[in-house]
Amino acid sequence: MRICFLSNAKSTHTYRWIQYFAGKGHDIHLLSFEEFPFKPVDNLTVHRIPVIPKKVKYLSYLNILINPFKMKKLIRSIHPDILHAHYLTNYGLLGYFMHFHPFVITLWGSDILEAPKESLWNRIMAKIILNSSNLVTCDSNLVLNECHKYIKHPEKVEVIQWGIDLSTFHEKRNDARKLPNITIISNREFEPNYNIDSIIQSIPHVIEKYQNVKFILKNFYGTKVPELRQFASSLNVMDYIEFVNKKMDYNELPELLYRANIFVSVPSSDSSSIALHEAMACGLAVIVSDIPSNHEWITDGWNGFIVPVRNPEKLASSIIQLIENPELMQLFGERNAQIIRDRADREKHMSHMENLYKQLLGKGK
Repeated sequence: MRICFLSNAKSTHTYRWIQYFAGKGHDIHLLSFEEFPFKPVDNLTVHRIPVIPKKVKYLSYLNILINPFKMKKLIRSIHPDILHAHYLTNYGLLGYFMHFHPFVITLWGSDILEAPKESLWNRIMAKIILNSSNLVTCDSNLVLNECHKYIKHPEKVEVIQWGIDLSTFHEKRNDARKLPNITIISNREFEPNYNIDSIIQSIPHVIEKYQNVKFILKNFYGTKVPELRQFASSLNVMDYIEFVNKKMDYNELPELLYRANIFVSVPSSDSSSIALHEAMACGLAVIVSDIPSNHEWITDGWNGFIVPVRNPEKLASSIIQLIENPELMQLFGERNAQIIRDRADREKHMSHMENLYKQLLGKGK
């Protein structure tokens, strides 16, 4: 198949999706406003969509309205079998303007959970774009149910996990959890939604009881670091934090996770979190925020702890509970790894996606 993706070229999520299908021998074309920062991939051609610079105020919003005229010509020259847009409110809208079929949309979470609530325009666009598609995919029942509010034919919506490469992310054998200190890791972005400051606020409560702890705070893009360092200094906890501010290769991430005992992810809103799934696959105990998507993966007290959003005291209490119960920590980790093997195997979900493409093209199941 020749598949044309419209998606953010800088995103590791985009990279992993196209890497899979290119690796299966399909002819992949990626159209993006962003530059492609990753290593070249066989069977992949990247096309950079011209953009009006963001520094030109307001005019940057014209990108989606101007580029369809150029892109229609480009897509005709590519002559794809499938047009697949990732993220409803930008690339999905751009894909809608192409009037190409079969047209697939993958929802990322906030594009359907938050954007339509922000304006009438976004709600109207959500209905138009979703109903113009031949197939919609999402990664959680939360997003599925929200999507059903806007689409006339709910049978067009499929839950497809981004999935975890289990050959890369898996439990480490032998002495994986026999670490000199208890290490807590978060590799969510340093953006307000992910409440990294709340994690930092939990540290004084933890070290009041246990000094042999280390918090690894990993940020892929290096934003907000000075502010968070200053905040940590004001709480006198910098000695307990390791800031990791570099973009890591996909294959390096498991080694970072293997350094930890506990994974923390406490966003205010989220869809199914790939970062959470990767930590679970590596056999970590997890503590997550009390939001609907996390309940799809974590049962409080069975394979992790669920804490209120922006509640450092409760977060610290849960960390301490795991420190004091190493057998429970290990049990949570074992259960998490099994859950990912059962429910989020990338190979299984992407193979199903490949079959859905073929069904759209009338090539069988």
